[in-house]
Amino acid sequence: MVGRSASKCRILSVLGAVVLGASGSLLSGLPTLAHPATKTTPSPRPVPTLVEALPDAISFVDVPVGDTYTQAVRITNVSEGVLQITRITASNADFRVTGIMLPVVVAPGTGESFSISYRATSEGRKEGEIGIVTSTGDTALVLNVRAVATTGQRELTASEAGVDFEDVAVGSSTKKEVVLTNSGNRELRISGMSVSGADFSVSGAGAVNLSPGQNIALDVKFAPKGVGKKAGTLVVSSAEGGSLLEIPLAATGAASSQSAVKLNWEESPVSVAGYVVYRATEASGPYTRITSSAVPSSEYMDTGLAAGHTYYYVVAALDADQRENERSAPISATVPEA
Repeated sequence: MVGRSASKCRILSVLGAVVLGASGSLLSGLPTLAHPATKTTPSPRPVPTLVEALPDAISFVDVPVGDTYTQAVRITNVSEGVLQITRITASNADFRVTGIMLPVVVAPGTGESFSISYRATSEGRKEGEIGIVTSTGDTALVLNVRAVATTGQRELTASEAGVDFEDVAVGSSTKKEVVLTNSGNRELRISGMSVSGADFSVSGAGAVNLSPGQNIALDVKFAPKGVGKKAGTLVVSSAEGGSLLEIPLAATGAASSQSAVKLNWEESPVSVAGYVVYRATEASGPYTRITSSAVPSSEYMDTGLAAGHTYYYVVAALDADQRENERSAPISATVPEA
């Protein structure tokens, strides 16, 4: 047709559907897009606390390879109802749970104890978890367990590298204290102590087991039977065979004097339980206590001394609880030649 233009149609694509419509407009009644519904995840319901543990984490530090260390754990029912503990599990075979019979019923506010042990089979770190399961089927509590294993070291040390008694009069005696300490990281089993040399002896300790860091005190005594230098050895024997420690002993037997040293001191202005007397061969010490019990008065007679030797003395007062007060300044006395 002349003078008239044909109305053109075009194809619109809507959601994959083909729709015919006039130019410049869309057909009515087209389908509308529906927004997908948003899914919401419900918040998890809090799990009520049923039990608490003390301690709440377990740590084994510097466990010697081959040894087993154990720690006790106390679990308490903090819920409002009766609780049954059915299982206590360890995630690592290096940790064991012992000391409790399961299942066990635990009333509110009460608790039960058990032990966790760790045996070190090789050096290094180990980690695991201890799960406490209740009759609800839930794991009510998880305890973290860590351990560090080290090479086992046996080491016994003494407060004195060697014991020297210097000059002691024949017919008298003196003693010195030696402290033995387990300085290693393994238990030490001591079967006994012995000394060589007829003029030496030891007392105060026998067969004993020492844990790491533990110590014991013993007395080494010297009672010369004759004049001259004496030597010996203190031997600490192991229950597993051999010796753990050997300490050299040295002393000199001196001619005995018939003289004695008489000490006098000023009495304490306050009430005391008595006095103790110490003696040394040097003004700087070390001083050895020479009175086995408290001296009731303010004087003391020291006998059995070596002729021609100079001795130094200090005195301390004892209170009602047998505690020593401050020591006096030292005084000296020289024994005449025989």
